[in-house]
Amino acid sequence: MNHLRCALLVTFFTIIVLFPAHSPCQEIDNAGSAPSPTKPLWELGLFNGVVRLPLYRGSATYRTYALPLPYLIYRGEFFQSDREGVRGIFYRSEALETSLSIFGNPPVDESGTAREGMGDLDPIVEIGPALKWYFLGRAPRQYLYLSPAFRWVSSVGLPDDLTFHYQGWRFLVSMVYQNDAIWGNDRWGFGCKAEISFANNRYNGYFYNVSEADVLPGRPAFESNSGYGGLMISGNVVYRINRRFTVAVYGRWDGLAGATYQESPLVERKNNFTAAAALIWTIARSKKQVDAKYQER
Repeated sequence: MNHLRCALLVTFFTIIVLFPAHSPCQEIDNAGSAPSPTKPLWELGLFNGVVRLPLYRGSATYRTYALPLPYLIYRGEFFQSDREGVRGIFYRSEALETSLSIFGNPPVDESGTAREGMGDLDPIVEIGPALKWYFLGRAPRQYLYLSPAFRWVSSVGLPDDLTFHYQGWRFLVSMVYQNDAIWGNDRWGFGCKAEISFANNRYNGYFYNVSEADVLPGRPAFESNSGYGGLMISGNVVYRINRRFTVAVYGRWDGLAGATYQESPLVERKNNFTAAAALIWTIARSKKQVDAKYQER
């Protein structure tokens, strides 16, 4: 795989997956005060980040990427784009929200990994319904919710073509907590997430199957089953320097103990750690504001 292509795709997915949108729930002045509980309808900025992550869950090979990329946050009533990906909102109330979400994962380069000789893996796109249950209610600067999501998965033959190939499905259950004003200070934000996943044998096999043609000494054949796919715990801290610049750090642990594919020879580690940091520059934002109560990012 072309390394520049891989770096660009990985950095793009890093923006979507790793970092929260950084705009404060209230407009911050130089004194750190918060006069109004609103957010801009849209924001355009530049994400300057460094991320160190495994090529795939279970891989012992880590790579570090550092690239700037533009990003867009959009907070419409029925359409939104932020760190949770792109999604359409169907129903929203004080306790529940239903949506159709689009998510993704970066490509996997075979070079220098346990997959050597098996070919690169294309990036994948996930799409499906999601539910959020705010069992303690919504608040503009702090919230907690439980979110089950079901997604169909397809690989995408980028950049050679736009051919989509069905790669199974995933079911995820997440608990998310976000505080956009730690100790009442709007400059600091904190978030954490715990997630368990389940998938069918086709999805697991896309990453972890080893066919007879790919057998090598120390790499026996393996066929994945459906079932439990592991646990993920992540956290992020952001500091809003001013209205234009934000610093963010992120950490994530992936635990594969007990996963149905844990005996695959492609699983070299049952614990993976991802770390990232970024300086985020907001270049422009809309004058039109939306109610922050229903905008978590």
